[in-house]
Amino acid sequence: MRVFNFVLATTGPTLTNVKILSRYAFSALRHMTPRKLVNIARVEWSRVRGKDTVGGFPYILKVESTNVCNQRCPFCLDRDRSKIEDDGRGFGKMDLPRFKQIIDVLAPTALRVNLYGSGEPVLYPDIYEMIRYAADRNIGVTISANLSVFKKENAEKLVLSGLEHLIVSCHGASPETYDKYNIGGDFWKTQENMKAICDAKKKHGKKLPFVDWQFLRFSHNQHEIPKAREMAKEIGVNAIRFINPNIPPEHKDEWRPRRDDERSDANSGEGAVQVSPGVSMSSDDQAIARGEKIAENANRPKAAVQACSWPYRSIFFNWDGGILPCCDGTTEPSHDLGSATQFLGKTRADFEAFWNGADYRYLRNISNFRVPRDEMDKKWTCSSCIKPHLPFVLYERGFQLPAKIEKRLLATEPDLAERRERWRNEGVSSSSHIGGME
Repeated sequence: MRVFNFVLATTGPTLTNVKILSRYAFSALRHMTPRKLVNIARVEWSRVRGKDTVGGFPYILKVESTNVCNQRCPFCLDRDRSKIEDDGRGFGKMDLPRFKQIIDVLAPTALRVNLYGSGEPVLYPDIYEMIRYAADRNIGVTISANLSVFKKENAEKLVLSGLEHLIVSCHGASPETYDKYNIGGDFWKTQENMKAICDAKKKHGKKLPFVDWQFLRFSHNQHEIPKAREMAKEIGVNAIRFINPNIPPEHKDEWRPRRDDERSDANSGEGAVQVSPGVSMSSDDQAIARGEKIAENANRPKAAVQACSWPYRSIFFNWDGGILPCCDGTTEPSHDLGSATQFLGKTRADFEAFWNGADYRYLRNISNFRVPRDEMDKKWTCSSCIKPHLPFVLYERGFQLPAKIEKRLLATEPDLAERRERWRNEGVSSSSHIGGME
């Protein structure tokens, strides 16, 4: 288990990952207090030891201000929006009293709140008061928005709200490439609104919010990366990031960007893209990880894997108060660990009882590879996530993993050697039902 485990939700070039982590480091330095520092130490000690209880509180919060969105991006986590309305939690926005209760309970140890989920945060005017409420309690606030319905006359209001980090989702450098993914958006309006916000910062002499253009790399738009870099300079954004999204398996052939060795301009000077968040291996071994080649026993490929840190550092609140360990599986309330109403407005002790309750302990055991894949309770989103399955899959496919990880895997599934032979002979894995494994 690595002491420094900074696993991102998406994969990108090395420099892109550094850019993302630098914003978290900025929040940590800007909002750190002795109490928060002690809390981080307790959380990280619990994580490094792989404990199922945590000695501190989550210090990175994710709060969905709304799940209503003006766009229909193909690979959004909630891309099947009909399910939300028909048999899911429905659409709505978080009311201010609930948001303030969340902040009141967790502010003493929180460094950052990502105030977005599956929707467009700037659709509702309450977002400005939410940002100010959290900022005034010494928490760094981030929102991610597509800005295509943002009113540029609100640019100064946003700049003066206390917002620390603005991520702008604009996945193209022309209307033609933008429209393929940002369905329902407006490319030129997005560009104009980014410019208006940057101009408002200059007008008021503000360094914040840090304006961060996020550009998802696909096969149809990666040729525009050099052009997007130039546009970013002209607009005046602080950074532009090129990252690989999680593409559903059935769409990979059409959408997946070409590998870096096939397009020299894709990530010029930014480093290689890893195979998956939390996994490190050589480029030669990635074909084995994808199941395209069989590993030879005499020369086992190697991979470094890291357990998921979400159940230790972070917590996700849906717009209606439903709680999840991360931002996946937000559509169905049946996946919720609980509701904010269980403990908010009470004491931090009430939250701690929930945070270290039976359900969260079970999920931490899943994330630390202590629950056999065949026995994972499918009512929890972690059971269908690639992260807790991946070390088992890599072992089956012949990889040599860190000794501590291998020991834990063999204790969890003692028949892994037989499962490896089954994979070699039949191409069958206990993780075959997990998207992207095959």
